[in-house]
Amino acid sequence: MMSDHSFISTARTVSLCTLLSRILGLLRDVLCASFFGTGLVWDAFAVAFRVPNLFRRLFGEGALTAAFVPTFTEYLEKKGNEEAWRLVSVVATVLATLLTLIVLVVETSLFVTLKSVSLEAKWEKTLELLAIMFPYSLLICLAALISAVLNCLKHFFMPALSPVILNLCWIGAMFFAAYSLRKGPEEGIYLVAVAVLVAGFLQLGLQWLVVYNNGGRILPLVELSHPGLKEIATNMGPVVFGLAVIQINVLVDSLVAVGFASPPGGPTSFEFLGEVINFPLKSGAASVLYYGDRLMEFPSALIGVAMATAIFPTLSVQSVRGDMSGFSETLKRALSIVLFAGIPAAVGLAILRDPMVELFFQRKAFTLESTQRTAWVIGFYSIGLWAFCIMHILVRAFHSMKDTFTPAKIGASMVGLNLVLNLVFVWFLREGGLALATSLCAILQATLLFSILHRRLKLEGMEKLMASCGKTLVATAIMALICLATLCIVPPSGGTFWVKTERLFLPVLSGLIGFLGTAYLLGSEELSQLYYAFGSKKGH
Repeated sequence: MMSDHSFISTARTVSLCTLLSRILGLLRDVLCASFFGTGLVWDAFAVAFRVPNLFRRLFGEGALTAAFVPTFTEYLEKKGNEEAWRLVSVVATVLATLLTLIVLVVETSLFVTLKSVSLEAKWEKTLELLAIMFPYSLLICLAALISAVLNCLKHFFMPALSPVILNLCWIGAMFFAAYSLRKGPEEGIYLVAVAVLVAGFLQLGLQWLVVYNNGGRILPLVELSHPGLKEIATNMGPVVFGLAVIQINVLVDSLVAVGFASPPGGPTSFEFLGEVINFPLKSGAASVLYYGDRLMEFPSALIGVAMATAIFPTLSVQSVRGDMSGFSETLKRALSIVLFAGIPAAVGLAILRDPMVELFFQRKAFTLESTQRTAWVIGFYSIGLWAFCIMHILVRAFHSMKDTFTPAKIGASMVGLNLVLNLVFVWFLREGGLALATSLCAILQATLLFSILHRRLKLEGMEKLMASCGKTLVATAIMALICLATLCIVPPSGGTFWVKTERLFLPVLSGLIGFLGTAYLLGSEELSQLYYAFGSKKGH
């Protein structure tokens, strides 16, 4: 069984790879913000790119991984390698066949629509970009399946490094468009879409190569009666349902941001049931949601996703072996560490959102107005950041027990609320209202998931977890005061690149020192655990 320090060390490996990916992702977003800004072109791309991501979540690292990992782990533990690899081959064959059919149907429908229907410019460009990128769905879903296999085999490096490939291809396309071909935003966006597709081939190919070099063989194998396939399909059903409604809701957020925005140079109002109503949003709303979400995902991936990826195989093994005491302890340990990092990250993001957006994005096509709108969105996203982080842990805990129905049911119940909140908040909080609705639903969802787990597992030692959170909140309060005080001392915004850098990183460094120092004085156990994992040479 993986020890506490071992899964923390595994999370270190995943976090470091994720950090590299997120740094490159930030660089790509900096380039995109400078080149495309927050206009119609990037609105179209932001919406189109969400569609293959939706399939990635449904049939890739979301539902399939949740259902596949516990079953594959059980085959490895109880039936041996040969049967386990047979299961992988059957699942891969079915997944590839299903997604190939979906890609063919969608591409045909897009071709017919673009050729036969007259569309507004924003929707026409969205569908054109979607036609280029949609095959990425097939490639990334197969890559996600292989990532799940490698994680079960305790190979975490290449799966964690895989997103780096997408970012490198994306950045290469940006430089090629802007500096080699001297293309403008209208033409350059298509090169970025092609780069996404190329990245999919590389992500799949390199991970398959790692599996092959480690003795794994994934071959075409049609065996629809395979019991493992039936079990995975049964467990996937609720997850697909839960993730489908959630991801479709995310897509709807983007569609609302485009559809409820007045077109550039067009009318500022529309007629509904005989009433003239002003558009609540301006063009670029989908873009600022995209950039705000990207900055929010940076700490979410480093903290929540990394820990969830690291402990999922451990929780699955403990569940298969019936070691629910160890299961509960692993879960509590992971939650305490994620909250220790997630709470200050949320507060820091809220306080430093303006200097952060100004430094990273505000140049050329990304104007001061774009900065203000993006910072406005981040402020509302940051409210729910800690909930996004722990939700990864809580959902994986249910999935490792082969309970995919409970998180799916709760997730589905949030969709109606989220949609209602969207339609209410958007009229007076603009695009920030869409972000606030997402955060409030995440907090409620995480609370419900934890309550059910607590009741079901009869978690002990919750007083210790609450005490740990209390120490984290005190340290975060000190950090917040230091950040705000430092912001008052550093030069105001609007200066040179170095002034902007100073305005962001001086508060970050001083606040971090204050947080870590306070946590040390309060005797936070999570601090020593993280020091052991990230600072110790022992690793395990």
